[in-house]
Amino acid sequence: MIRKRIFDISFSFLFIIIFLWLYLFLGTLIFINDGFPILYRALRKGKNNKIFTCFKFRSMSNHLNPKDRKITYLGNFMRKTNLDEIPQFFNVLIGDMSIVGPRPHDLNEDEFFEKNISNYNDRFELKPGITGYAAVEGNRGGTDIKKITERVKLDKYYIENYSFTLDIKIIFKTIIITISNICNRLF
Repeated sequence: MIRKRIFDISFSFLFIIIFLWLYLFLGTLIFINDGFPILYRALRKGKNNKIFTCFKFRSMSNHLNPKDRKITYLGNFMRKTNLDEIPQFFNVLIGDMSIVGPRPHDLNEDEFFEKNISNYNDRFELKPGITGYAAVEGNRGGTDIKKITERVKLDKYYIENYSFTLDIKIIFKTIIITISNICNRLF
């Protein structure tokens, strides 16, 4: 796991340096469109059930009344292309997340799934990831119990079969999916 951590730090640092312009560009668009804050901070459960603050670009309107909040046009684009999640590279540098691992869920969702899905807590054996095996296999998003049960199986497969090679395959598949999603949304 030391090699995984060294890779996570190196990859995240390089990503942040190369795509600093994208952070600044998206942050500026969020500010112009809807003001501060630029980042959304969500509590998530990580390795060994440790609670951490997960960073995302804010995708919902900044109204004071939560009932009035809606996903902004830019937020919708960022969510569909996963660009809202690039601040999570800072979570990787901090050590709360990894590049690849089980995707973190909302704390309320975790509580519900823990009660209703056997072996759900096995997901917390590794740090959560920006991307993961379940995500690249098409099981990303949603809270349907069947979908989450399948996601847990895919996460368990990843945990039991972890290798550096598998991480690299997942990263390349994520890059292809992300580029495809961006192209589909733009063209």
